[in-house]
Amino acid sequence: MALSSAEGRVKQLDKIRLFRLFGQDVLNELAKVAILRRVPKNKILTHVGDIPNYVYYIIQGKIRLSAPLSDGREFIYSDLGPGDTFDLTRLFTTRCSNMNAASVVDSDLMQIEISFMTRVFDKYPDLALKVIPYFCEATHDAQERVIHSAASALSTRLASTLLRLTERPHNMAAVDRARSIHISQTDLAAMVPASRAKVNRCLREWERRHLTQYDHGSVTILNRAALESVALGEVGFDRSTMHIPRPGASLWHAPGGQ
Repeated sequence: MALSSAEGRVKQLDKIRLFRLFGQDVLNELAKVAILRRVPKNKILTHVGDIPNYVYYIIQGKIRLSAPLSDGREFIYSDLGPGDTFDLTRLFTTRCSNMNAASVVDSDLMQIEISFMTRVFDKYPDLALKVIPYFCEATHDAQERVIHSAASALSTRLASTLLRLTERPHNMAAVDRARSIHISQTDLAAMVPASRAKVNRCLREWERRHLTQYDHGSVTILNRAALESVALGEVGFDRSTMHIPRPGASLWHAPGGQ
């Protein structure tokens, strides 16, 4: 695995907004104890109810945060990719994890022991003054997301989810100058959450309106402005702003597989 040197690990840690707050001396200390780890596909790193022992940084791959629902379904909270971190809350609390963290694909991670991080905060108490605002901002964003989902219709939740995914480069690929999100309808349904059948009907309606197009595990946004209107709860669409596909173009590819 690359990044075996302490210098390489420092450069990786310096890419993370949170760790940049620590300063060069602390980053050098973290790099000495950071462990590089290859995680195979479908490996669960943290179970619901665990007290995590590490803070993780994703070098490459994808880690999924999810929680089981009372009806047996899985709620996918987030898919994390290169540059993302998780289990940071253990820096300030000993509460058990409320989510599973599992690798979606073979992934390379950097992990740092929570106990070492605690000693760093003991040694540099002023770091807390820099880090706490970061966590407050993250908590506020999470609260807004939950409140928005609880109060919104399926179309609004689904549009918001797709737009949020476009802000994460590891979910994206260029497709005919449009933005395509590689995700199955089953996973989309778990993120909203809703049944796959309802997500399928919503995507069909959006294809009829030329907002999006679904094709074998990828959703392409054809009209971002209109989709943003849906995310805001606006039901009307200005047809003059819609993307009209060329004659003969397929509007719907029935998703036989996920």
